[in-house]
Amino acid sequence: MLNKSAVVTGATGSIGKEIARCLVEKNYKVILVGRSDSKLAQIKKELIGESNNQDSIVTHKIDISSQSSVEQGVAYIDKYYGPIDVLINAAGNGEPTDFFSTTEEDWQATMQAKLMGTIRMTQAVSRMMSKYNGGKVIIINGTFCYDPDPLFIINSTVNAALAGFTKACSKYLAAKHINLNVINPWITESESWSQTCEKLAKFKDIEKETLDENLKSMNPSKRYANTEDINNAILFLLSENSSFINGASLNIDGGATVGF
Repeated sequence: MLNKSAVVTGATGSIGKEIARCLVEKNYKVILVGRSDSKLAQIKKELIGESNNQDSIVTHKIDISSQSSVEQGVAYIDKYYGPIDVLINAAGNGEPTDFFSTTEEDWQATMQAKLMGTIRMTQAVSRMMSKYNGGKVIIINGTFCYDPDPLFIINSTVNAALAGFTKACSKYLAAKHINLNVINPWITESESWSQTCEKLAKFKDIEKETLDENLKSMNPSKRYANTEDINNAILFLLSENSSFINGASLNIDGGATVGF
């Protein structure tokens, strides 16, 4: 029998997929949320094949950049899949760019996909949670909120805004028995990072392998974060051991941003 239900946004991304896999292994009913039906179906097929439990994973298409899509989608999930116990906001995008080359569309795309999308989902899901026995919300943000990078100026700005949102909103939700916390991974070993690293190497006019080694050497732990590091933090925040942790910002960075 499945324990609790968890909605994971950005489930078709490399980090979101690994979060979903971890929750399925821990006997959660996982609702995968994304914008592409075909990608969601592929992830569902992959995870069901590993878990051998058809009931552990469902998908629902939601465009988190649309208020109406979020409201309708969350209402549907609540009605047909039961109360939502957990929301993991793992959606987001970010590419290296030159500030003078950025456009209004570039800024709006990331603002809508990560900042406003996270706010919309948190509002809609926590409103449902408040009708039941509360719940837990986790935002996957990033260390750019403390340590901004000029080549990721859009992400750095959005991450800082999400950090502020978490602090303010957690105080509001605490009275409704909902814990809201944020996890800030450093560079994370993943398919999406591999693609980003390739683009970043072109910006810096060096080989991708050289850039990879240079970045790892900058970390006190001499490695990147990995999805298991992130999942371990999530499982702790979802456990009863974290019941009095609210509005916290947990850095998964090997000490890279210890000064912030």
